[in-house]
Amino acid sequence: MNVKKIIGIAVILILVGLQFFVKKDNVSSYESVSDFVTYVDLPKDVEVIFKQNCYNCHSDHTQYPWYASIGALNLVINHHIEEGKEHLNFSDWKRHSEDVQLHKLSEIYEEVEEGEMPLKLYSLIHGGLSTAEKNTLLNWSEIYKD
Repeated sequence: MNVKKIIGIAVILILVGLQFFVKKDNVSSYESVSDFVTYVDLPKDVEVIFKQNCYNCHSDHTQYPWYASIGALNLVINHHIEEGKEHLNFSDWKRHSEDVQLHKLSEIYEEVEEGEMPLKLYSLIHGGLSTAEKNTLLNWSEIYKD
């Protein structure tokens, strides 16, 4: 058996094996972000943008796409969710002090302004922020910037 066949079989076995590790456990309701929405008195237009572009990775509520059932992609998606929640999780807003909350709000402005959020890969797949959405977020979050 040649090396290419062995590598091909190994890759297929790994991909099949990854199917046993598919998880979709970040699926609470949107109620999980209610403390954040209430705290900042989030305007409806901003709330819609957050729901469409931010909560999938930055809250305890992810709307998983169909391809999240594919083992290897599921691992990547869940890694991005874990990383996103590590930096900012709207669902655990109340556990932070007011200073930390204000800092996180200022980071929203900074990340959006610099084009760091949403991630390029997320934007490529789901569509990024329109110019109007970006301006709406910047106008809203400008009062929090450092």
